[in-house]
Amino acid sequence: MGVLSICMFEAVYATPIGTSTLSRMAATASDHGFSGIIAREQNMDSLNPDLQTISNEFEIKVFSGFEINEKNLSTLSGKINSNRNKTPLLCVRGGDAPTNLFISKQKNVDVLCHSLRNENNMSHVMAKEAAKNNVRLEVNLSDLLRGSGKNRIKSLHRLKKQWNIISAYNVPFVVSSNPTSHLELRSPRELMEVGRLIGMTPEDIETGLLEWGIILSKNIDNLSGIYANMGVKRGKYGDSN
Repeated sequence: MGVLSICMFEAVYATPIGTSTLSRMAATASDHGFSGIIAREQNMDSLNPDLQTISNEFEIKVFSGFEINEKNLSTLSGKINSNRNKTPLLCVRGGDAPTNLFISKQKNVDVLCHSLRNENNMSHVMAKEAAKNNVRLEVNLSDLLRGSGKNRIKSLHRLKKQWNIISAYNVPFVVSSNPTSHLELRSPRELMEVGRLIGMTPEDIETGLLEWGIILSKNIDNLSGIYANMGVKRGKYGDSN
């Protein structure tokens, strides 16, 4: 198992998507006890060229991943296939039930994220497809951490339902607080406390944070050498020996 497989990661939105630079995110994540972060990019042409420099400065592993946000399913299929070999992490943003089901059937997708627009978007059929195709479902704790009032209560119900289905069908999953600012980053211990609200144990949260590294390790090993231009030094981070 690769070095990355035993590291807890957070997947962040740095500038220009978020409000904090990747360097600031890295510094704060390191202080919070994470071993690595992944910058979720939505434009393959604007990947941060300084990943290795940031990694060395803050002693934390730093990678770029790609998140596709496309509602036209025909176009989405093409984007998934054309970008699979360009990134060590391929996420696709879901939302409505048909899109979620479509994404869960795609073997080339690593993570189905932002899938809980409403409670009915999480189905047993979708869960079975995700498990069969090894598409991880994202347990997104951001609304519990930053929401309030009725919206927080609705999110709590949706996340409980999602976790019950994930558990029942043994669906692979990742955990994130979806930070768009360094101020929104929370430590693994804080996420473990929040996870209890939806029935997750501290071990479940740890598993979801470690899964990001497992994805990276597997993809870098499978596509050795492709990521050199993204700041990834395979000898340092991707060795499986």
